[in-house]
Amino acid sequence: MSGRVESIDGPVISTADLHRQRELFIDVIGMQVVADVALDAVATHELFAVSGQTAQLLRLVTPGSELGVWLVQFSPGSPVVIREGGVGVACNALKMIDFFTADRPAAVARLRAHGFEIVSEGANVDLPDGSRFLEAHAKGPDGVMIAAIEPQNVDAAQFVTLTDRVFSEVQSSSGPVSDFEPVRHFYEDVLGVPLGFRYEFASESFSRMVGVSHTLHIRANNYGRVIEDVMLGIIHYGLPEGSYADLRERARPPNRGIIGVRLRVSGLESLVARCRSAGIEIASEPQSLQVGDSAFHAAVIRAPHGVFHWLIEH
Repeated sequence: MSGRVESIDGPVISTADLHRQRELFIDVIGMQVVADVALDAVATHELFAVSGQTAQLLRLVTPGSELGVWLVQFSPGSPVVIREGGVGVACNALKMIDFFTADRPAAVARLRAHGFEIVSEGANVDLPDGSRFLEAHAKGPDGVMIAAIEPQNVDAAQFVTLTDRVFSEVQSSSGPVSDFEPVRHFYEDVLGVPLGFRYEFASESFSRMVGVSHTLHIRANNYGRVIEDVMLGIIHYGLPEGSYADLRERARPPNRGIIGVRLRVSGLESLVARCRSAGIEIASEPQSLQVGDSAFHAAVIRAPHGVFHWLIEH
């Protein structure tokens, strides 16, 4: 297969409050800034496929890892928050940024000390293979949700590299989808991203955490290399069509929240051609870009569930 995804490097977050996002990802989670670049209107349009905006772009990584997040503050920006309140079952927009934790109470305490609302200190996730986890969820700025996952009977090293920290590197970013099959086809057959693992479970405490009064039966696929990548999770809550909001039209820059993910690729032109042949929306055609000291080729595509994917070739 010509053109391939080499790595999945992390989510892209649009924010109206860069200071508060920095507090979350630097002071609480422990990331560090490796690039801080001001983009004029031309560069912002080239990189983010939006017009009439400038941007401040920060690249953050967890020390000891190349994985992290992009924080983008557009100007004049947008008042629209993609996922109001963070929680809930609304589909077709990324929802969570997941970390593993060696000390869930410490993770919760750190989030609370910085004023971030705790949705759950530890919901049970029991998988059919016997694996058990406790997930703490917190509300970040701009509707972004943070999960601190503590394995109960499995080794965290099966999922992340930095296993001894209160917050590991980013393990995954996920969101509910309305139609599972087109998104599965996009990752597996169009992009050629490996299926890392799939799981199904039903949990009363997890269902309460996402704001549903009955027990959800959850089905999920996580795409990417299990340890090396920020895995991309697609989730179906088993709810009937029409019983949840569709965020696809809101989930775009410069609106606020998790607007997409970054993928490092090789053979960019071939990969975009394959996407086009499969009917995938091309938001920005391949082009050469210079962002600060970094020169690269990039294109922006939009997956069937509406999530923007930045394809970057160095």
